[in-house]
Amino acid sequence: MAVSSCIRYNTTPCVWLYRNRWTSYFKDIFTNHGGIMVYAKDNSGDQASPINGQINGLFFMAKNINGQPPGDSPFGEIHIQIPADVLLSMAPNLYFADFYCMNGKIHYITLVMTKPGSATDNYCRDKLLPLSPHNNPFLFKRGSEWHVNVTPYILVELFYTEDIDIDEMIHEYGAILLTDIPRPPNCRGRSTPGGKPKNMMCTKCNLRPSAESYNFETF
Repeated sequence: MAVSSCIRYNTTPCVWLYRNRWTSYFKDIFTNHGGIMVYAKDNSGDQASPINGQINGLFFMAKNINGQPPGDSPFGEIHIQIPADVLLSMAPNLYFADFYCMNGKIHYITLVMTKPGSATDNYCRDKLLPLSPHNNPFLFKRGSEWHVNVTPYILVELFYTEDIDIDEMIHEYGAILLTDIPRPPNCRGRSTPGGKPKNMMCTKCNLRPSAESYNFETF
């Protein structure tokens, strides 16, 4: 169902992976956690997802516009962006985890990134569908460059499962921390504590009685 919702040739270079949060979030990270970000996977998305509450990590969005993240943020005025090839080299194993929506319009495709041989990688290998980094319709490597699907109303998010030291990422790996990111018009601007479950009424992202089979080789 996720594959059929993506447009085969509608992709763009994925230069950055990024996340947006409020000032209070980053203040807590630097004050109480030594500048290191990591959390348990919340209950957002499909309620039956085998990774909910089972693995630790951080969500990053992959949407790039002309090689840059969007200029606004619905989830906070502080923005950290990290070169995609940096994170994808540190946790190169990709797994498909979820396809869901909150309101029936914008759909999310969740991929998990793991470090080979880690406990999280072993767990995901047992529970999730592994993806080839060179042959999947969501996020893939072409030559030395990563590309992401930018189909309208589809957002690819990645759950990075290693700790992130913000200072290290900025000073050694070219990450950027930006402030005063504006909120989109008519946006509530808050994430739901604990995660928001998927829209169970959507016919596009809920399982049908008989599943169709898709072949990644066509992409």
